[in-house]
Amino acid sequence: MKVFICKACGHLEFNDAPENCPVCGAKKEAFQQNDNIFKESSEKSPEAEGKHIPSVVVNKECKLIPEEGCTDVIVRIGETLHPSVENHFIQFVDCYIDDEYVARVEFTHNVFPATCFHLKNDSGKVTIVENCNIHGYWMKEVNL
Repeated sequence: MKVFICKACGHLEFNDAPENCPVCGAKKEAFQQNDNIFKESSEKSPEAEGKHIPSVVVNKECKLIPEEGCTDVIVRIGETLHPSVENHFIQFVDCYIDDEYVARVEFTHNVFPATCFHLKNDSGKVTIVENCNIHGYWMKEVNL
């Protein structure tokens, strides 16, 4: 899989770089290809997997938006909760459906690294990508 990184905001695109970054609007030239971004993070910090690989739960019965058939994708960073301290925290979590960007949640050290995406889709492959300010990019894929 080809992976392109926006050097302005850290957003990842799969397969091809877009004309403009969907997160920050940067031009295509701001993207740099690095197909090993996840492998590099894992090799740099193999002991960190338990606190970085996203834990993902799919709930097909959303209670917040039940009238629309919402599918919840509940994300927690790490089987062992990732720390959220001033010098070590999750910067963002991005959600993709079938390799297409859907949404981003940004964090500071003042919140727990967990979120929920309320998706209109009820099928497809969901990819969750998180970025730690120290340990880099980590990913988890699940099917809806």
